[in-house]
Amino acid sequence: MSYQALARKYRPQSFRDIIGQETVVRTLQNAIQDQRIHHAYLFSGVRGVGKTTAARILAKALNCVQGPATEPCNNCTICQEITEGIDLDVREIDAATYTGVDNVRELREVTQFQPARDRYRVFIIDEAHMLSTAAWNALLKVIEEPPPHVIFMFATTEMHKVPQTIISRVQRQILRKITLDELITRLAQICESEGITADRKALEIVARRGEGSVRDSLSLLDQIIAFSGRTITPIDVATILGLSDPVFFSRIVGLIAEGDHAGVLDALQEASEAGRDFRMLYRDLLNFVRSLLLIAGGANEAMLSAQPEDLETMRAAAEKFSYSELLRIANLLLRDDETVNKAEHQRLAVEIALLKATTFPRLRSVEEALAGGATTQVSAKQVSAPRAKSTSAATNTAADPSAFLTLLQKKRPLLAGYATGAKQSRKEGNRLILSFDDVHLAEPLLDARAALSEIASEAFGGTIEVVIETAGEKSEGRREEDKPSALRDDPVLKAFQKHLGGELLKENR
Repeated sequence: MSYQALARKYRPQSFRDIIGQETVVRTLQNAIQDQRIHHAYLFSGVRGVGKTTAARILAKALNCVQGPATEPCNNCTICQEITEGIDLDVREIDAATYTGVDNVRELREVTQFQPARDRYRVFIIDEAHMLSTAAWNALLKVIEEPPPHVIFMFATTEMHKVPQTIISRVQRQILRKITLDELITRLAQICESEGITADRKALEIVARRGEGSVRDSLSLLDQIIAFSGRTITPIDVATILGLSDPVFFSRIVGLIAEGDHAGVLDALQEASEAGRDFRMLYRDLLNFVRSLLLIAGGANEAMLSAQPEDLETMRAAAEKFSYSELLRIANLLLRDDETVNKAEHQRLAVEIALLKATTFPRLRSVEEALAGGATTQVSAKQVSAPRAKSTSAATNTAADPSAFLTLLQKKRPLLAGYATGAKQSRKEGNRLILSFDDVHLAEPLLDARAALSEIASEAFGGTIEVVIETAGEKSEGRREEDKPSALRDDPVLKAFQKHLGGELLKENR
């Protein structure tokens, strides 16, 4: 007999074999026992947690010769044919290739006929979110009022893409991710059945990489057994999965904190030369940052599941940051996780994600300015002497800009962060002038002068105009090179400037 993959060989064939889905199993078994069978079910959850498997077992339990029963016998012809996928009355449909409305109309016509042999005619529709809107509309009526001998079972990883008109007509069964301990236990049982000696640490690495999916974990285990033979060690797993060591990740996080773009690119080049999978590299980096958060937060180190020699490296890396800084870095990296996961050019996606995160020092400087207080920041800056005026309105003191910045920080804290970067702040009559050496700090304020003027008027009383000056400029408006243009307003260019810190040096007008 040809070899059968572990994910297929050990696929659950009865409710008792399903791990980690006790709530769903109990609901379905109680429904069968109480004869409260719904006409349509929607199984949702991440990949590899048992959605289609649960639907298939339910179909067997309902059609079993000894049923409807809370457990299929798996011995009768009906159970065996459903298991093999050849039962005429139980059809499994892949919605990814069955999206046309004509296909659904054909299916709708089939529902009018009685089952050829079984008790129910069951339609298991996998990847249901792939059905087109027209296909869903064609199904709507038959799902709402199906013949008594028809049961629909939908499985999807993206329930939010299923129309609400459908969701309101089905019974939803939400399957959760399998826990790490449950996965390790299952992997250990399978290894024992296969006569494989496996180190628990090795199985733990496989389970973590499986990310709550039994199928993914078994597929990885299959690959590792093919490499290692009858004995599996953590070193074998690291070799096959291309795991990166904590020292490398500590280096990456340090480069992000330093804002070292070139260093990050050099490190990723080394990873590429070592043959690393960039999607998994990025995922492992996220797990490393999570470990740093646990350490910085004072969590029990048993939660880390790290080797003793790795813990020292992690502690040293965590000590370089405050807890809030680690949260910020984790948030920056997490934003691009889905993009990296789905990107066709994964190395480029990882490079962009890490280069964006390397802007962290700029964000930290703004946060420090806000945390320090607007008044403190202004008092440390040079405030020019006021012009001699005979009216009290023209009087200028260092407290005037402070009052404005204090109110600005309260109402618009992000703008206040940029405003505190002004080299000089002065009030001349009914004008408040903020001078900058760095045009990048001035640009957000140039775009918000109306709001700034309104807040200044509230701070000082009367009508106050806020004027933004940049190096080499004494006018109220933008410099010529700062004025809007087709190139400068291009969204792609603006994205590069925002995330990578680029600057347009010359533009042909």
